[in-house]
Amino acid sequence: MHFIDISSVSIISVFIFLSIFLQLPFDIYGAKKLYSHGQKNSKWLVQWFRGIIALSACWALLSFLIFLIQPRLGFCMPVLITMILIFQMHEKFIIFINSDKYNHFDVRNFKGQSLLLNCSENTFTGGVVYGFFKSTQIIPESWSSSPYLKIECFRRSLIIKNKFVIRSFVFLTFWNLLGVLLGEMQGLYYSENIGISIIYLSCWMTIWSFLALILMPRLSHSTVYAIDYLANKYDSVRLKKWINNFAELIDENGDKSKLVQSVFYPIPTVENRINSLNTSPSYCFGNISRQNLFLSWGVFNLSCRSVHCNIGRPVLWAFPPSA
Repeated sequence: MHFIDISSVSIISVFIFLSIFLQLPFDIYGAKKLYSHGQKNSKWLVQWFRGIIALSACWALLSFLIFLIQPRLGFCMPVLITMILIFQMHEKFIIFINSDKYNHFDVRNFKGQSLLLNCSENTFTGGVVYGFFKSTQIIPESWSSSPYLKIECFRRSLIIKNKFVIRSFVFLTFWNLLGVLLGEMQGLYYSENIGISIIYLSCWMTIWSFLALILMPRLSHSTVYAIDYLANKYDSVRLKKWINNFAELIDENGDKSKLVQSVFYPIPTVENRINSLNTSPSYCFGNISRQNLFLSWGVFNLSCRSVHCNIGRPVLWAFPPSA
């Protein structure tokens, strides 16, 4: 009740500032101690500031749209608009945050545009984005001379062909709007001050996004298995070598416990991927678990930069490691 008379803009500004800088010590720890491969990211500080600018801009946009639209149409419409814009601007965000050179090049076995990004974050994998009706794959420059680039580009062409990027966006849009709607129906955001309502929305959607982190990895596994199954027909020997090499590149190989792996690791272990090369899952929604870390910028998710795969690494806030 003491905050009702304070300007909504002031409340949101202070909330964004505190949410960012209270997590700064964890960002620093993550950058220095976790998944470092013994190497340092020479552009970390610049990338951190740029990542914060990008994230804050999305939250400011969402807040503005809520101020503008919510009294007439509720909270779902502002969230939907913000998520669509974030999805369309994915490539622009990663280029901005990375703050280094990039260039376009042609790959014979990839149907779409390819972008080679000079990234100082060594666990960056890039991936496929879909912006303004064009498909683009983003590849770390360090992979340009890799003998496995051809097989990975083929895998990504399968992602485009099977519309996994679109599937994941549709699934995650439904998931996040469902969360927003449930909170609105239960009156969780009610306040006489719209700034406080936005804080309530942020807190609820952070909890909702945490549920996604627990439930979605198993669903993401099926997409990895499906792509591996199709790529195995193209070049089985090179694919198996690439699967082993990929786990070393991202410094992540799941967990021996099937339960832990299904809850915390959207990328299956090397062993499980190899053993599943001859079977194709019946359902695939795309890389929804880690894609949601980025798209949840559009729902004010406070944990979007605090997961084990991206904490302290701003480039991975926009593009967590994916297979």
